Amino acid sequence: MKNSRNIPLHTLPALPFLASDQRTAFGEHWPSHRIDFYAIVWFTEDSGVHFIDFESYPIRENTVYLIGRNQVHSIPSEVLPKAKTIVFAASFFHRIEEPFLRQLFLPFSNEGILIPDQMHEALVNLFNLIVLENKGHNELKLLLKYTTAFLWQLYRFASHQLSLPAGEDSRIIQLFQLLETHYTEERSASFYAQQIGLTPKRINEILREKTGMTISQLLYQLLLIEAKRELFHGNLPIKEIAYQLGFADQSYFARFFKKHTGITPEEFREKESLRFRV
Repeated sequence: MKNSRNIPLHTLPALPFLASDQRTAFGEHWPSHRIDFYAIVWFTEDSGVHFIDFESYPIRENTVYLIGRNQVHSIPSEVLPKAKTIVFAASFFHRIEEPFLRQLFLPFSNEGILIPDQMHEALVNLFNLIVLENKGHNELKLLLKYTTAFLWQLYRFASHQLSLPAGEDSRIIQLFQLLETHYTEERSASFYAQQIGLTPKRINEILREKTGMTISQLLYQLLLIEAKRELFHGNLPIKEIAYQLGFADQSYFARFFKKHTGITPEEFREKESLRFRV
């Protein structure tokens, strides 16, 4: 996935893992930014809304959001809400053995996960263990086990789970990784099918069942998300954005954008992005 130099990129300090029961963000922070890591944000108070890839979601007590690498996160407030936060680098993320837990960070479903009242104390205790280990010995193997257990509980609570048989599970994870890598150059379902050893028909059957979308629709969603990121943060001309996203010309890109959003790229840049700024 191509990252624009114009989009503020929030990177971690030189550590693969950080956890805090008081901080919403680590290091330098912008009201809106693309993250270069993975984040688990457990809000501990009601505090308006935040935005993930330009869609608004409520900030509600005991609701957890999982934000993947390269997503754009925005909290349009001068005062950050109270939250328990875990962030980790890609190297840590890829050590999570269970593919269905890594699926929780896919950029196609950003709904929050509500922690049930009866599980609140148990999750607080588990989170405290993570923070204590991070501040103390900071053993990555143990942090991985604690974090995996935490994610496993969230997976149980999630209403937007993508649950697949083991064999198809790993291939669908691979599909999403391929989509995020090649979506600007490859728009053919057969390309992705060949890479993971499934037929285009079988891939689309699985995706329709589990996500309600086809490969083409997932590709369109990735293109729209990246287009919005570039239009909002970047200073590139729309013609250049269209070229970077693999469109033959600006008019084709404009028609695509308006068909799926109802507004032109110019209108999004001039009007819609204003609501994300503090």
